[in-house]
Amino acid sequence: MLGLYIHVPFCKKICDYCDFHAFPAPEWLQLEYLNLIEAEMSTFAGRRPGLLERVETLYIGGGTPSVLSPDALARLFGVIAGAGVPMGALREATMEFNPESCDAERVAVALESGITRASLGLQSLHQRLLDRVGRHHDVETGIRALERLVGESRLRVNADLMFDLPGQTVEDVVEDAAWLAESGVGHISLYGLKIDPSRRLGLRIAKGLESVDEDLYADMYLRGVECLETRGFGRYETSNFAREGEESLHNLNYWKRGEYLAFGPSAHGFLGGVRFYAPERYAKWRDYVKAGCPESGLSLDTLTPEDGAAEFIQLSLRTKYGMSLEGLERLGFSVPGSVFSRWISEGFAEMSDGIFRLVGRGWLFMDTIVLDLYSKCMQNH
Repeated sequence: MLGLYIHVPFCKKICDYCDFHAFPAPEWLQLEYLNLIEAEMSTFAGRRPGLLERVETLYIGGGTPSVLSPDALARLFGVIAGAGVPMGALREATMEFNPESCDAERVAVALESGITRASLGLQSLHQRLLDRVGRHHDVETGIRALERLVGESRLRVNADLMFDLPGQTVEDVVEDAAWLAESGVGHISLYGLKIDPSRRLGLRIAKGLESVDEDLYADMYLRGVECLETRGFGRYETSNFAREGEESLHNLNYWKRGEYLAFGPSAHGFLGGVRFYAPERYAKWRDYVKAGCPESGLSLDTLTPEDGAAEFIQLSLRTKYGMSLEGLERLGFSVPGSVFSRWISEGFAEMSDGIFRLVGRGWLFMDTIVLDLYSKCMQNH
């Protein structure tokens, strides 16, 4: 399956924890961005005729795509379709919304343009927590946005929640998860806060002006998982939960090491065994596009067999589907049985029909288990 990611690098305001490439932009800069995206996609379509016509899933992320005006948003969809992407025939088309810009007009434009799935950045349903991490929507606005999306019968809806926030309790996480599970959404993403020391929140923590209780991380995650699973949301990836049939096809393609194209500043793609991404800073990306999108302007990472095995282990263990020993062997590698036995005996994993997968508290030790497997991984001869 071939996916397509479009990065919109604009936000009305940057949250205190955010480490994505995004910034506030006036209307003229949004229009310039649309011209550049059109040029970037057109150049690619000319070099790889027919490839964009094979796209099956679309994800428009950021930043905040919904910060674009309705007219600008309509033009973005026109650019995507004009490059050859079959908007009306996609298996899935997702767009991210923030509550403060999730209005009826933007939702209507998205629906008319072929969007079938919406992802809403709620993060929390407690105002004091939103305030402490610099979110600029209030709880009521978040709930109204959610109701608007859930009320659209043509949309599948995801909502994001964060845990391990400053001042957050385990009970806060469970309350948010329980409420959201009954709200009508079919998919919930539950992410732990990652602190970037260079961002406002990280700087406040370094100065002792704010703090995060890392000892609560495990309990918040495990209790959140329990809450969602008892309400019909199965964990199919470490941070993603869905009712049956509501899984994100686009993201599953990432975790299965499928190919995907990408456009916009800092957008990452994967094609023909090569991972690539455009310049991260907007100004450099603009120069790259205006120069005709030379391949020398991309960062390229051609995967070695070892890289492929490492990715296979890491991405497989992120999901409930686990890691196929046969799949690893097809890549030319294997792991001694004693390595698997160690984690199984600890109660952190299980093996069934040649599939090794995490269970219970093993999800909390995913990085350690992945590193252990890879460090013992041997190339077959």
